[in-house]
Amino acid sequence: MSRYEKYTFLKTEVRDSIAFVTIHNPEKMNACSHEDHGEFATILRDVAEDDDVKAVVLSGAGRAFSVGATYDYMKQLTEDQEALEELQVQVRELVRSHIDLEKPVVSAVNGVATGSGLMLALLSDYVIVEENVKMADGHIKAALAAGDGGVLIWPMAVGITRAKRYLMTGDWIDAAEAERIGLVTELVPVGSAFERATEVATEFTKMPQQAVRFTKRAINQWLSVGSTIGFELSAALEVQTFGMYGDQVRKAVDDLDEMAKAKAAERRAKVADGEL
Repeated sequence: MSRYEKYTFLKTEVRDSIAFVTIHNPEKMNACSHEDHGEFATILRDVAEDDDVKAVVLSGAGRAFSVGATYDYMKQLTEDQEALEELQVQVRELVRSHIDLEKPVVSAVNGVATGSGLMLALLSDYVIVEENVKMADGHIKAALAAGDGGVLIWPMAVGITRAKRYLMTGDWIDAAEAERIGLVTELVPVGSAFERATEVATEFTKMPQQAVRFTKRAINQWLSVGSTIGFELSAALEVQTFGMYGDQVRKAVDDLDEMAKAKAAERRAKVADGEL
């Protein structure tokens, strides 16, 4: 049995020394349930142990990269103590597995990215984003403390001031601005992120492997230090907002759900009228 056959949310194929990991729930914009979130936490550990893999490409199926947790999962976390405890472990492992993996990871962000899905992308070594993409941390809009890696990676990528601007408002950032401020590596035309990510990963497989891995290990020491300063606290505070302020979280999630349904209905109406 392949080490990747246990995964259902993440589809993985290894070819030409590259592990192609696809977030696969396109009908729900690659949103993750409680069970799915656990796969984010373990996939890179399995990749690390796979001697056939020299590089990784992360992508999302359909029109999104990933919108993070489903609304049902977020509401579950306000009521299910066991699921909340598992979340805290998974969030730490999602971040630590990224930091610890010495093989290069390239993200192909082809559509909207929020929450834990966005963190999976931003913690990568090379982040390729299509020019129509929008991203947001989003925790604050759900009445949650930012806690799945945002407090770690945003300040290191764009500085404290800009990190506060996006983490404390939950505002959307478009691809061009994300590239301009250094949040992502490269901006590409619509429909070309996966192809470009494959090119970059292929180049990584041709480089002296130990030199690449040692260099990544050294650079990621900055992330290791940051994880002990800000990330551990942020993860604990996120869990606290779920547990102690669950009523606020549920209300915020219900409001977000209503807004999403209204936008979907508006879009359907425009399609019916031939406007899209």
